[in-house]
Amino acid sequence: MDLITSLSSQAINKALDGLSKRHQAIAGNLANVETPGYQRHDVSFEAALQQAVDTARGRKNAQLRPASNDQPLAMQTTDPRHFAIGQTAASIDDIQPENITSEDVRFRNDGNAVDVETEMVQLAKNTQKYVALSNLESRYFKGLHTVISGGGG
Repeated sequence: MDLITSLSSQAINKALDGLSKRHQAIAGNLANVETPGYQRHDVSFEAALQQAVDTARGRKNAQLRPASNDQPLAMQTTDPRHFAIGQTAASIDDIQPENITSEDVRFRNDGNAVDVETEMVQLAKNTQKYVALSNLESRYFKGLHTVISGGGG
C-alpha cells in the first residue's frame, strides 16, 4: 500500500462502489413498483468490508468468537458469493457487493414487494452516505495535493 492507495482510500472506494450498486437496485425497485410479482432487491457489502478493514488493521476481533470459549467461529461457505464468516477476511479489493432479493415480503395482493415510501427513504440514506464518502475522498486528495505542492494552493 502506498500513499495514494491507503487503507482508508481503498475502503472508501469499495464503499462507493457498493453504494452505487445499491442505488441501482433501489432505482430498479422503484421502476418495478407496478410489476406484479416483483421482488425487492438490495445490496449488501458493509459487513464484509468492515471485516476486511479490521483484518487489514490487524484487529483481534476480526474473527467472530463464540461466547463459550476462545476458539474462532468458522462457517463453511457453499457458494462463491457467500461471505466467509469467522474466516480470515478477503482483502478489500476482493469484496464484492452481494445482490439480495427479499422473497418473503409482499405489500400487495399481486405479489409485488416494493413499498415506494420505504424505497424513497432508502434512496435518501444511500445518497447521503455516497455524498459523505465522496466528500471525504475529495478532502483526502486535496490534502495529498497540498503536501505534494509544498503547502501552497
